[in-house]
Amino acid sequence: MTDVTVTVLDPSAEIRLHRLTGAFLAGYRNANTRSSYLQQLHRWFAWCTAHQLDPLQVERTHVELYLRWFEQQVASINTVCHGISVLASFYRWLVQTGQLDTTPIAAVRRPSRDETPRQTRLTRHELADWLNTAEQTGGAIYAMACLLLLNGLRVSEVCGIDIDDLAEERWHHTVTIHGKGDKDATIPLAPRTRAAVEQAVDDRDHGPLLRNQWGNRMSRNNAAAAVARLARESGISRRMTPHTLRHAAITAALNAGAHLRDVQDFARHADPKTTMRYDRNRHSLDRHATYAIAQYIAGSE
Repeated sequence: MTDVTVTVLDPSAEIRLHRLTGAFLAGYRNANTRSSYLQQLHRWFAWCTAHQLDPLQVERTHVELYLRWFEQQVASINTVCHGISVLASFYRWLVQTGQLDTTPIAAVRRPSRDETPRQTRLTRHELADWLNTAEQTGGAIYAMACLLLLNGLRVSEVCGIDIDDLAEERWHHTVTIHGKGDKDATIPLAPRTRAAVEQAVDDRDHGPLLRNQWGNRMSRNNAAAAVARLARESGISRRMTPHTLRHAAITAALNAGAHLRDVQDFARHADPKTTMRYDRNRHSLDRHATYAIAQYIAGSE
């Protein structure tokens, strides 16, 4: 169970909150999810302590005051949205398990997410150069690069793959990944990715697929550093991160003519609106209605 350390005014309430928070987080298998949720809960608990509030006895007004404070502390409104979503899940769980009668989050007006695209946009040639540079490096770095770019995986999903997750299904070579929200998914590997993965396996039959230079499981930081290094070696001056590659993969799938529904499955977006946002953003100027209007009117002359 995740270790939880919080401080509230009443020692008995502290013990109860400690146990409830640990039980709530234990329901999530993914370590990154637990860590992210714990961070948000710690922030909330600390705010409650500073205002002499028991998190298990707060009201809607307290949550709204916290939101106003939270918005002043962070630069991204999406971070605020994530924070309130975590609190909503926590208090909903408390109600479902009979710890509380109602949730203080229910009637809180939540901020809207900022859907403005902020990822570095890479050209088709830059992506090809980057992947070719990774191929020259070989080994785990090349496999990581293929999984990030050709499969659009999240960096935590890539680093979490074990050799036991590799399999064959009919004529497909597949890998089962442990995704966001504790959802497993089995996905196919393109021939290039399969060849890269075989390099990374290196005749082993167990253990992590991707290892760092010390022979340990490749971490998210290891992967991020490798992505940035490959960008420099490819002559790409703009900042690149693993999520840049996921963004590029989804956009490339749309540019290649893949159906929107298929791209949603590829990206494993729970909400189709998320995939549609990629579609709108990639050609928002090229497909602007002003061109259609001008062509329509010109045709009547």
